[in-house]
Amino acid sequence: MNFLLIYSSRFGYTHKIAQTLEAQWTAAGNTVNMVDLADTPVIQPGEYDKIIIGASIRYGHYAAALAPWIERHQHILNSTPSAFFSVSILANKPHRSTPQTHTYTRKFFTKSPWQPQAIGIFAGELHYAKYNLLDRYMMRLVMKLNKGETRLNAHIEYTDWQKVREFGEQVQKLNK
Repeated sequence: MNFLLIYSSRFGYTHKIAQTLEAQWTAAGNTVNMVDLADTPVIQPGEYDKIIIGASIRYGHYAAALAPWIERHQHILNSTPSAFFSVSILANKPHRSTPQTHTYTRKFFTKSPWQPQAIGIFAGELHYAKYNLLDRYMMRLVMKLNKGETRLNAHIEYTDWQKVREFGEQVQKLNK
């Protein structure tokens, strides 16, 4: 099968999760074309057997290019087996780690013309050293408000990699 995996990553962690999924699907015998959303991929009907999009949350929003890209390609997305995964630091809390309880993803798909067949919610990485000064202090504030780690030398990977693998398996089973 021929998969398209589009990702939007601000600090590289969503890209890391996308690479893990790509490796899983390739090992299962699929061809995976992984493309950064920033490269504005253009797709044609029937070009891919499955389409997967992964995007990170920053300050409560996905990348500005995501919604317009989905709008332009909604007919292909809705007629092709498709999936979406979200990467959010706040998904490290059990009450924010499902499509039903992850507020940002739920709101996004309430307004979206695309309804993927599978949605994965993954906790990301907290790595203050990667952030510029503004992001570092904004992230620290978010973590403080959510009773998380605020030490500026912290580097914590919250991702449940088993959950990522299970999402990968779910995507492989998708049919239209």
